Amino acid sequence: MAAKLTKKELTQPDAFQSTIEVISDYISENKTRFYAIVAAVVLAAIIAFGIYIYWSNYQSSAKEMYARAQNDIAKNVETPEAARANIKIFQELIAKYPHSWSARMSHYHEGNLYYNLGEIDNAIAEYKKFEASRISDNAGIKFLGLTSLGYCYEAKKDFQSALEYFEKAQKSNNVGFESIGFRNIARIYEQLNDKKKALENYKSALEKTTDPSMTIFIKHKISSLS
Repeated sequence: MAAKLTKKELTQPDAFQSTIEVISDYISENKTRFYAIVAAVVLAAIIAFGIYIYWSNYQSSAKEMYARAQNDIAKNVETPEAARANIKIFQELIAKYPHSWSARMSHYHEGNLYYNLGEIDNAIAEYKKFEASRISDNAGIKFLGLTSLGYCYEAKKDFQSALEYFEKAQKSNNVGFESIGFRNIARIYEQLNDKKKALENYKSALEKTTDPSMTIFIKHKISSLS
């Protein structure tokens, strides 16, 4: 059963009512300051909402352009003409939406297209831009970029640089790519005539591989180097 209020308690001002009166008195005495604060809060909310809308449209437009280039790559045969056309789309995307996720990924795809065209120096430039951007290390994205740089330097017969990038790739988030990484490193050590380290990395690759045909290939390499 609830306790009864005393006469004194009934005559005392309600706490909520008192608070409202204090706020009302403050507003009455400081109307200019109060309205300025309200206006600032409303303006900040409008600006924040505007930024959100702008950024959403910015990213969406970039993704649409990115998807168009990806669709073209999927549809077209890898001819030099098709590659050049797609390079142009990626370049336009980067110029128009430089701060988007799509622009960062465009550097990687440009690198692939240049690599396939045999323009290794251009490929290296794009892969390095990709690596320099704020890319996530999740899902092996950083691994792919570093590995691609390794392939470029291997193509240029710069085996020391290739090894450097392959080893960096192996230190990144490479879940699912471990065997590929070890094989790349082993292959470069073969080129450098370091059979001991090549053998070590082929053995590590063998432990990580699940592909039967690749298992046969690696075992053959281990046998030839042993």
